[in-house]
Amino acid sequence: MKIELDNPQKLSLERKMKMHEAREGIITRLARDLPANIEMERFLNVVVSEIGRMLEADRCDLLQLFEGKELRINHEWRRDEKIPSSLGTIIPIDRKRLSEQFDVTKPIRINDTSKSKDPTLKFFTKALGTRSLLIIPIMLSGEVLGLLGLHDTLHPREWLDEEVSFLESIAQQLAIGYRYTSLYVAQEQESKRTNALLEIANTLNSHSDFNEVSTRALERAISLVGADYGALGVLDKTGKRISLASFRSAEGVKPKRVLKIVEEHGKSMNVDTFPAVAELIREGKTMSVSDTQLPFALRLIFNTQLGGKAALCSPVQVGGNTFGLLGFVWSKEVPFEQHDIALVEGIADQIGTALERDQLSAEVMRLKSELYQRQSEIIGQAPSIRRAIELALNVADTNTTVLIQGESGTGKELLANLIHFNSGREDKPYIKINCGAIPESLLESELFGHEKGSFTDARSQRIGRFEEADGGTLFLDEIGEMSMQAQVRLLRVLQDGEITRIGGNDVIRSDVRVVAASNVDLEKAIENGTFRKDLFYRLSVFPITIPPLRERVEDIQPLVFHFLERYKEKTGRFISGISKDALRALVNYEWSGNVRELENSIERAVIIASGRQIELDDLPEAISKRAFAAVAQARQERARAAGEGLSIGIEIELPASMDEIEQKVITATLDYTEGDKSRAARLLNIGRKTLYRKLEQYDGEK
Repeated sequence: MKIELDNPQKLSLERKMKMHEAREGIITRLARDLPANIEMERFLNVVVSEIGRMLEADRCDLLQLFEGKELRINHEWRRDEKIPSSLGTIIPIDRKRLSEQFDVTKPIRINDTSKSKDPTLKFFTKALGTRSLLIIPIMLSGEVLGLLGLHDTLHPREWLDEEVSFLESIAQQLAIGYRYTSLYVAQEQESKRTNALLEIANTLNSHSDFNEVSTRALERAISLVGADYGALGVLDKTGKRISLASFRSAEGVKPKRVLKIVEEHGKSMNVDTFPAVAELIREGKTMSVSDTQLPFALRLIFNTQLGGKAALCSPVQVGGNTFGLLGFVWSKEVPFEQHDIALVEGIADQIGTALERDQLSAEVMRLKSELYQRQSEIIGQAPSIRRAIELALNVADTNTTVLIQGESGTGKELLANLIHFNSGREDKPYIKINCGAIPESLLESELFGHEKGSFTDARSQRIGRFEEADGGTLFLDEIGEMSMQAQVRLLRVLQDGEITRIGGNDVIRSDVRVVAASNVDLEKAIENGTFRKDLFYRLSVFPITIPPLRERVEDIQPLVFHFLERYKEKTGRFISGISKDALRALVNYEWSGNVRELENSIERAVIIASGRQIELDDLPEAISKRAFAAVAQARQERARAAGEGLSIGIEIELPASMDEIEQKVITATLDYTEGDKSRAARLLNIGRKTLYRKLEQYDGEK
């Protein structure tokens, strides 16, 4: 392609000589140093600068072709800083359409881009600030490896035949040098990759504890790929959730924000929350991520929360199925080459091979991933609930009897689940029984079993729950509802580990770990004569108390969003969010029914508000009515204060943080109510517990 100018120019003899010398210098350097001693990237930077100066262009650049889908400007020389830069520009291409418009296997001369009639060409030349353009293909064996571009940015220019011939000869030498260097580098990379994978394989085979060796392998892999940190995640059997099995960072790197996210949100997440991850698992292909490719919002999260600029994530295959994911994150921009991807895939394959060889380790990792999920069902960051979880995990792997106490709806069963699934008995029976839901006359039979004919309607022998739970865990909920006679039998089992079926004489040994729960005060039940003191002491070897929701106000908001996501998925209803007024009402409510009442309220609101955001009116009447009343009362209070001249103003010196402003408002309101905290909380439209927590925080800061 060639667009002519009206007044052709000629090349001077002096410039011809200089061009010849430059070409010979480039050829000599390539012949002498290839392939082992030349640093190709630095050499190409030198070449574009030499060519740019030699041909007195404004800008000279090298465009490399990647996977036949895009051209990247990776090397550039500019005459001075005023010339617009194009370094790093990525130009997506469709090779078929491009070949229909331009023959890129031949030089393209556009002496004056303003005369071009091609809209695509006009767009790119304007974007690159180019008035005159010469493109020389870098080819080898008929294949285009890249393009050499020269630009004049202000004026038209006629590109002479001698200049084109000179550049074609340079391009031919570059193609040969680039191919030889690429082959040499590929060979070196293949050798390094083989050694690296051999090292990983040796690490994986070095110890019988796969958890330990997988962590060591991850540490070594991070060092080999040069990442800041890496993680191994394991899918559950449904493939819908993934749990963190191992996390390691490079030496000297402390990804505090990432670790904080893991701590706050648990080690398990829904795969569908991240469509790209779901697709990666489905397709079974490695995914590379560059922050420049992400939408602004995701890029912000990737940069600030995960500390990443680039990432590689590869599936770990066991038995032909995706078992988990191996991921690495870099804090700097990394243009991933094929050998980088191949190395990460190779490490993932090594881990998969080791797990396939050791099916027991694979199943243990899978079970542990499910344990993390069950643990993550307990939502909360309040110190009291974190303490309860910590105690449960501490006692989980012992045989000690545990008594969980708390009001109805606080999550006692979830804590019992956590204990069982971290106990070492997780692959044994886990039997749950609600003592308050079974008639008193049948409870003993349910627990201990009976022999045929032992009572009316006992037509056959029945094995009790204790026998069913042998080797595992028995969860006795609402144990305070148990009859005194059944309590005597239970005490014997706990003391001796033996049971006798009703109507039978045979003594049966029972290895059962008992976790009991009660929503009534058992010490008061002892005073009232409805619960045995000796049984209480036997059960409460390790007591755990779960706080009511009104004492962990800071957990209400995360619980709201957790239940929103659950019931959006469960009901198939779309909910765009929840209004501030509705959320404030939920946070300020007393929740006598605790987490269960909150969950039911959210389920109801999701059904009512289908297709839009949840508003205050969508909440149960007890909640919305109280919120409306609080707002009305505060409005009346303000009107009365204004009428009586009792209004108090506050002065705020800017700049000031939101915490400072909040403290001033709370202090002024307490002054207005003369220290009445309940009244102050109502006027501020916050819960009393929230106000007390804020005041404790201010006292601590003093």
